[in-house]
Amino acid sequence: MCNRRNFHIRGGVQFDPYIEHLEYMNCQPRVRRAISEKTAHYTDLYILFRTLFGRFDGSSTYLLTGYYKVKPDSSEECRDAPVIKASKAKFVSIEESIDITDLMNEKRSYRSCPTTENEGWKELLNTWLDILEGRQDLTDRYVREIQRLKLVYGQQEFIDTSRGYSDCEGCHHNNNSCPLVWRRCHRGIPPKFPQHFLL
Repeated sequence: MCNRRNFHIRGGVQFDPYIEHLEYMNCQPRVRRAISEKTAHYTDLYILFRTLFGRFDGSSTYLLTGYYKVKPDSSEECRDAPVIKASKAKFVSIEESIDITDLMNEKRSYRSCPTTENEGWKELLNTWLDILEGRQDLTDRYVREIQRLKLVYGQQEFIDTSRGYSDCEGCHHNNNSCPLVWRRCHRGIPPKFPQHFLL
């Protein structure tokens, strides 16, 4: 929640995908529009979720952690683009995630969205989906953790810009080095985007 390398934290944007509601809404509007348009052409459309697992020691790993199977209905909107809804989701443990760090570094495609429409990615994406299908589904744990983080964030992020969270247990940062306090002091209290916090 407070990793200083997370640009969403620095900008005050949080929690996407909305796994507890099987929604995807804070990604760039043009990306969500493109996904929505593809539902007219594909019966089985999947979104694979990639994350940068950053550690406080500065090391990081790119992981594929799960997927959404996209519902064709995207009539609801957020920030002038469709809210992507899933008919099915699956997220796995860190240990069972697929490490794609070497490939990301080789291709330098950190901000790209690979697609099976590109023959260079098609086989890899299908293989990764098959691998995730065979692993233990821990989506319910993701949901519980998201709900916990939303509660903590919603109760504390919008109140006091000068202190860390009251339940940051075991953290070695103080108020002078905490990334959360730094961002709030320099950027102010972040805006609440629609449906960010359902407390």
